[in-house]
Amino acid sequence: MNVLRTQTAGAIGTQVLPDAHGVDPAAWDRLVGADNFYGSHRWVRSTHLASGGDPVITASVDGVLLGALPTWPGEGGDDAMFSLPGILPGIAAGRGDHLWLGTRRAVYNELVCVRGPRRRPVLRALLNRALDLAADRGADGVVMAYLAGDDALELAAAHPRARALLHSADTYLPVPPGGAGELTARADQHSRTRRRSEMRAFQRSGTVITTVRPTEDVVARIAYLIAQNRARHGSSGGPRAVLDALNAQRATGLLDDAVAFLGLRGTDLVAATLCYEHGDRLYARYYGYDYASTAPRNAYFLLTYHAPLDYAAECGFRRYRTAISAWDLKVRRGARLTPLAAVVLPLHGAVCTPARQREHNITAAGRWRELARTHPLAMGPEWACWDSPLS
Repeated sequence: MNVLRTQTAGAIGTQVLPDAHGVDPAAWDRLVGADNFYGSHRWVRSTHLASGGDPVITASVDGVLLGALPTWPGEGGDDAMFSLPGILPGIAAGRGDHLWLGTRRAVYNELVCVRGPRRRPVLRALLNRALDLAADRGADGVVMAYLAGDDALELAAAHPRARALLHSADTYLPVPPGGAGELTARADQHSRTRRRSEMRAFQRSGTVITTVRPTEDVVARIAYLIAQNRARHGSSGGPRAVLDALNAQRATGLLDDAVAFLGLRGTDLVAATLCYEHGDRLYARYYGYDYASTAPRNAYFLLTYHAPLDYAAECGFRRYRTAISAWDLKVRRGARLTPLAAVVLPLHGAVCTPARQREHNITAAGRWRELARTHPLAMGPEWACWDSPLS
């Protein structure tokens, strides 16, 4: 792909690059926030190495990078996670293919963009260039899904036809100084009894947890387990696809900041969780289990909650980010929910009226409040704008 430029003297210039390789990593990462690990240059670049590359739109003034916007095709059809009808069936059913913005297959996005008075003009320039790219590719518009709530509102405000529509929630655990034990001690009696029962069942299985850096040998072994877990949840690709992704991460240096929690029975590896360190955050990304050889005995909870929380506390991390899915289980274990929205911008018209947007967001926020009804600390003030009649 040739580099396509649009710039007027003294104005914001935009480029479409074939992938993230052509962008200075330091300039990119200066625009990345504390929670935007999946928007970091190393992570985006690793997805491009594994997939063959996706166009990136950049915005700059006088050679200074002010914004970067990765793009990718999405999954199309009715894919539950990465198609517009899949994430917004009540609003986007029957809509055509859209160009997806943000990191490939990321379930948490933030805007890679300068802050301050130049932010909205830069976002507008990026969106307009994304619309041009969508039109060139025969798409019907653009969508940026799994976008942090405040960022979604900012991006939608940058274009009069864009709509921000709540569709999911991210999860994280504040890391207490005493790790998993302290978090369990804070829980009610029923939850504490259940945690102890899980621990005893896990111990009876004979599984021992060890914490290691993901060497080449470790990566080769855990790729098989991750692929088994993905297959159980409908993903395809097998161990080769997982190994390609992890090898791409090694090439960009991501695995230097990764930590693996391994479940071993003797010398047999039966379970693994792979996490990544970013600033004062620890991110859970992959879980795998050898379902072909043995039945699980609460390995998921021990390897994705207890062990990483203890590690995070020991290393001084402030948040342990646990992503989407199994929200009710995570909330019962002390997780906080934060809103994720999709910003949808067709080539022509709007995906819905402002009144329909408000109705959708109030209803969607209400469902999340119901899920966390008995855990009021799970939802913070960032939810207020989503279930307000003024949203």
